[in-house]
Amino acid sequence: MTHVGKIIIFVSVMVLLMTGCKDLTKHKEKGWTITANPKKATLTFEKEKLGKLADEIQLVLKKENNITPLSAWTIEKKEDKLVINTEEPQETTWEFSVTDTTIDVVCPHPDAHISGAAPAGERRIPARIQSQDNGIMYTQMGLVSATNIYNLFDMPTDIMIRFTKESALSRNKEDNTLMNIQVPVTEKNEVTVINDYYTEVIGLSDYQQTDFKPVYKPIADRFETAPTGWSTWYCYYMSPDQEDLMKETNALAEKLKPYGLEYVQLDAAYTRGKEANWLEWNEEMYPDGGKYWFEQVRDKGFKPGLWLNPHGANYANPSMADKYPENFFLRDSSGNLSSACCSADSTVVRMDFTNPEVIEEHTRPLFDKLVNDWGFSYIKAGGWGTWMDYYQENRENAFNPDMDSREAYRSVLGAIRDEMGDDNYILGCAMHEIGVGFDYFDGSRTGGDDYANWTGEGHWSEGMQAYFNSLFGENWLNGICWWSDPDNVMIRDPLNMDEGRTIVSSISLSGQAYMSSDFIAEFSKERLQDFLQSDYNTGWARQYPDKVKALPEEKLELYRKTMPTMPIRAMDLYPFKADATCCPEPEEFPRAMDLKVNSEAGMYDVVALYNWNDKTTEKVIDLQEDLGLKSETDYLVFDFWNQKLSGTSRIMIKEEVPAHGTKALIVKEVSETPQLLATSRHLTCAYSIQELNWNEEEKALSGTSKTVRGDQYTLFFHVPDGYEFDHTEIDSKDASHSINDNGIIEVAFSGQETPTDWKIVFE
Repeated sequence: MTHVGKIIIFVSVMVLLMTGCKDLTKHKEKGWTITANPKKATLTFEKEKLGKLADEIQLVLKKENNITPLSAWTIEKKEDKLVINTEEPQETTWEFSVTDTTIDVVCPHPDAHISGAAPAGERRIPARIQSQDNGIMYTQMGLVSATNIYNLFDMPTDIMIRFTKESALSRNKEDNTLMNIQVPVTEKNEVTVINDYYTEVIGLSDYQQTDFKPVYKPIADRFETAPTGWSTWYCYYMSPDQEDLMKETNALAEKLKPYGLEYVQLDAAYTRGKEANWLEWNEEMYPDGGKYWFEQVRDKGFKPGLWLNPHGANYANPSMADKYPENFFLRDSSGNLSSACCSADSTVVRMDFTNPEVIEEHTRPLFDKLVNDWGFSYIKAGGWGTWMDYYQENRENAFNPDMDSREAYRSVLGAIRDEMGDDNYILGCAMHEIGVGFDYFDGSRTGGDDYANWTGEGHWSEGMQAYFNSLFGENWLNGICWWSDPDNVMIRDPLNMDEGRTIVSSISLSGQAYMSSDFIAEFSKERLQDFLQSDYNTGWARQYPDKVKALPEEKLELYRKTMPTMPIRAMDLYPFKADATCCPEPEEFPRAMDLKVNSEAGMYDVVALYNWNDKTTEKVIDLQEDLGLKSETDYLVFDFWNQKLSGTSRIMIKEEVPAHGTKALIVKEVSETPQLLATSRHLTCAYSIQELNWNEEEKALSGTSKTVRGDQYTLFFHVPDGYEFDHTEIDSKDASHSINDNGIIEVAFSGQETPTDWKIVFE
């Protein structure tokens, strides 16, 4: 080929490329990029830090349900605006202008809308802000939407993306990681980004007590859910011995492990006495030592955990040497040592972590030993952060008095995180500024101690009201910054069954840490007597000695139907009727909690309808105003705890709810074909369903369920008019079914070791 030929081809290609580039018009200003494609008659909105906010945006006229896309665009830049004129099927003019945080669209036509798709995957989530509070708390599992959601929160950047209140956002059926958006052109800004939402708008930075400034950090991806486990504290307090631990571990393995309980955690009692440290436990109470118990826990298939105050050590018998240097410990102006918070006795004293050698010679080797030799899987890092307060008061005596107390505290957490790695869970207990433990904590306590009665009567605490204060007041952090821990779950007497349902329904639908602390093992007369007459603090048992007994079957069932914790995070990203501080006290509790679900089991809501009154009360909830469900649509309402259909509604739900009780309701849109409505296994009705398919040709609904061996498992199906049940095909020898008058078919079979395939055929 001649040089002339090559030049002609090159020029031709360049002309084509330049022509293609001219097809796109980019308006770049103040961190925004608006890209207009006249050939496709679409726009793209992008913002620095966030990337793409919306794509395939059409200019449309929308009147009622009729949508008319506008095409034949001509585009010009006019001063600081992008102007688009349309010719077909109607002549209109649209102006786009930006500020640092907004896109404003102007079109004089009264029916003008922009319509497109917004990225909304696992880390850009639908959210509500405080102005939307309607007394209902929203949570989410999977890629969900609602008619009253018009915000998306970008978790990596702490940026809230707001469309106008009149906008409609709904999941794209073909690609659930996208939201279909329809935004009316109003006098308001159509798109707004709110920077530093948690840090500045919610106000994490407003509550600092030192120069350390808490800032938002997104939750790490180390754990998909909050933990599900059991703790010794609120049943045994300071008195559990080796026999108690073995009995409870064995009982947990039999009664709750098949239902998802994963962690077994011992609280503070083991460090009692001069000889006891984090590795050498009190010999009287634990004759075989801590490593032995860890081995027993792992042999039962659990992950062992400890309460441990990492800011203290045994002065006389430290864990990692025969004796530590004096400058390893923090003293007051008189040279006195101080007891570390919350340990069994004064042998554990505060260390001086402004001395870097303390971390290198104590903290790191201690946790290396616990993790890599003992098999340590979970730490409840106790102490309530009081080390920081003590240091502030006595910093002139510290190794490095110029070090900020929060930074010194975090230096310990950083070392622990390094040694524990990504597979082991760190639960924080720094009850100071929210944010002290960001980066390092997988979860954190968010309030004060609770207690196993409803109000705390006869005790300094507020009982389970303290638990609800934390659960509702700090849910805005859950699954966003860390997995919140409202403190331990308890349902034993004197808490009654209705109160128990409220407690377990709330923790299950919130997705917060589910750590129970009830007696699971049976007591022999001798063990019960030893416990009640213990020289050590038995806490709750002193007030209720006649109620110290293994949890009965009916209450164990409450745990079994709500464990394990599911991958649920907050949707209401604001403190519920409280300040953004630790230990919140909401002005009131929500009327309901609404978990919105998108899972293999379908798209639906699970609603805990509460009655905080002292007598049975009728409770009413509006499907559209309260739950953000579609209007003019029929919904099935299934009562989970009573395992029955409550009815069908398109406007509201009315239920009689007992005092302190909860109705747990599965709310699912009526389908034209038979559908799975609920299961008996888990309150969310999502845990056990691994696969679900409707075959129109066969008129068959089939699926795969994960069950518990030997447990009866029930599926509840709704059959609409036009279909009749024919037969079942289930991989189980004892399957049965019953047909109810209200269109519900119940199919039951015994759980098995492996997942069960089933098929329901209709005609």
